[in-house]
Amino acid sequence: MDLSIYQFPDIFRRVHMEAPGDIEREVHFLEEVWRRRLKRPVRRVLDIACGNSPHGQILARAGIEVVGIDRSPTMIAAGRAEATGLKGLRFYRRRIEQFRIPEKSFDAAFFMSETFPVIARNRDIITHLESVAALVKRGGLYCIDIDYQGGVELVKVRTPWRERTVQVGDAQVEVREYHRPIEWHEAMHSIYELECTIHFNDRSVTTRDLIPVRYITPPLMDLMVRASGKFEMFAAYADLSFTTPIAQCCGRWLAVLRRV
Repeated sequence: MDLSIYQFPDIFRRVHMEAPGDIEREVHFLEEVWRRRLKRPVRRVLDIACGNSPHGQILARAGIEVVGIDRSPTMIAAGRAEATGLKGLRFYRRRIEQFRIPEKSFDAAFFMSETFPVIARNRDIITHLESVAALVKRGGLYCIDIDYQGGVELVKVRTPWRERTVQVGDAQVEVREYHRPIEWHEAMHSIYELECTIHFNDRSVTTRDLIPVRYITPPLMDLMVRASGKFEMFAAYADLSFTTPIAQCCGRWLAVLRRV
């Protein structure tokens, strides 16, 4: 079985081209959305597909109680280690498609890192929204960060996309990315293959991850939200901006849902 890049928490964010200050900017934007769109203070938040919850760590240091869920035991272990001594941040290992946790309701929830499109099946999207709704107070907000997918071409054979090298501490990482073919009748937009060779001082390892990507635009998100009957979508923001038109989106967009 291939190793996964998500087994190396210190490396995977750099591989995904996360730049210094990105997490802080995302947290600031979330806080501004809450300030503008929620009429009550945010004291408890749910961090979905949290990984090691870098957003949650920032929020917890600001006095907000944060609960993170993720399916990766490695990422959760890293988050717990990084949050040692930090009150107000807890983790649960759960699948994001459908989950329950023994927690009281939250003022807000968020799903960052542009990961939401990996939920490819219709029923999984509905059960996901139902799971979140069961934990968010009525009138509470759910913010979903979605990758801009314009310009991605469908392919009939496995096709190289790009290669690059990333330095993370003493480790050098050779990154190779591919697009893979999909069946015409699938709900996915593409399958993204990420192959990394990590050269440590004493050894080299190769990881491979296949990531399904569902094509999600604001109208499609609105349709899925309406189908769930649990939320309403009332805003779509492009590239962490309150003023950039959604048609000019060039990197990612944020769907803002309200619990009904």
